[in-house]
Amino acid sequence: MGLSSSQGRLLSITARLTSNEYESQQISNAKMRLATQSQEASAQYIAALNSQQLLFVSYDAQGQAVKENLTASSLYQYTEMKNQYVLSNNAGQALLPASDIAIFKKAKTLDQFLTAYGIEKVWKSDTLEKNYEIMQEAEQPAGAKYIWDEKINKIKSKTYGTHSDGTPITATEQWQTENMNTYAVYMNAMAEYERAQLQVANGIQVSNMNALVNALSDAKQAYTDTITIDAWATARAVYGAPKTSTTTIDGENITLYKYSGNQSPEYINMKDYNVAKAEFDAEARDYGTSLDDLYSYKDPEKAQWYINLWYRMNGSSTNKSTDGDAGTYYAKLDSKLLTSNSWIKDALSQGIVTLEKASNNDTPNTVASDSSLTVLKLNGIKWDSTIYTNSSNFTIKDDDQAIARAEAEYTRKTQEITMKDEKYQNKIKKLETEHTSLQTEYESVQSALNKNIERSYKAFNA
Repeated sequence: MGLSSSQGRLLSITARLTSNEYESQQISNAKMRLATQSQEASAQYIAALNSQQLLFVSYDAQGQAVKENLTASSLYQYTEMKNQYVLSNNAGQALLPASDIAIFKKAKTLDQFLTAYGIEKVWKSDTLEKNYEIMQEAEQPAGAKYIWDEKINKIKSKTYGTHSDGTPITATEQWQTENMNTYAVYMNAMAEYERAQLQVANGIQVSNMNALVNALSDAKQAYTDTITIDAWATARAVYGAPKTSTTTIDGENITLYKYSGNQSPEYINMKDYNVAKAEFDAEARDYGTSLDDLYSYKDPEKAQWYINLWYRMNGSSTNKSTDGDAGTYYAKLDSKLLTSNSWIKDALSQGIVTLEKASNNDTPNTVASDSSLTVLKLNGIKWDSTIYTNSSNFTIKDDDQAIARAEAEYTRKTQEITMKDEKYQNKIKKLETEHTSLQTEYESVQSALNKNIERSYKAFNA
């Protein structure tokens, strides 16, 4: 082999060796990445082995424990023999499904709220139920009682002229003025009547006794119509503004007020309500002093569940409260979070939400009913904050489904990594064989080249 051809071959072998070494380094790097992927797959599998599910434990009619994955949705779903809980945020608002909130917003009363869930009352008598329904209908928007109350409120919010300084005369001020005047007239009429009675007792004939009696009766009625601001507003709602006249009592001019004329349509329409209410109240006294003494529920456990929910959302009133209308005590829970087991587990364990449990222990607590009787017993309804780990209704178990998924994924990744590793290993063996062959050839060509150079120098020296 000539000197130049030997040099060219050495350069070619050197280039191939360099390429071989570079490729070997790339494969080594790829094998390192496979090792990292293997570690990650192993870590994910170990994490899955440690994963757990939060379960909710309730009981069936036979007293057998029923376990299900805990979600907010399962927590709020009513079933028999189940303790009632809500989740609340840091503002103290109950986090509830949109469906319950929609029903609550439509309901004006506790009765309407319960009816929307199919909860039926069983009254102690048919007449109680009939009269209650008449009263309820009258109290709804467009009902006779509702319209009547609006008229009363309008009268109590109006102004009645102005003072000498130009400021308006409020309803309270007008009522106080009329009350003072009617009282003065009534006291004067009473004094005139008593004076006449004394004259008769002393044998003195009184010719205008009948007129004095009539005057006293009118004065008493006028005073009765102003005895309270509600009585005053009611008289105006029935007859409109009173007719006025002037009289002098003890040298002072006093305005007289007298209601007369036809009764207003609103008052006439209230007659059915007033009759039903009178009959209802009279019969109710035979059964108890509270509205809930007059009926029971076909499904008392379900009724209690949604009664608890109503008071948690509305506050202590059987009618929709201002806070209830404003959504003060509740907030909507996102539908995705509603069905997530992992979210509720993390939210409870990290303190993002608070767990509250309903209790119904008998206590003397009562709230105003606003219906017709006096009060509605709450039976100790209250919501107590509790820690889920302290409750027998919550338990934790391994997440078998997550483990199975992780095991399948780990097996798949391991097989894939093994196949790639074998491919890389075969490639490395091939490169190593080629590298040995190239190295041997390099040494052989280098040796021949050295001998050629040596012979060339000897010839030149000769």
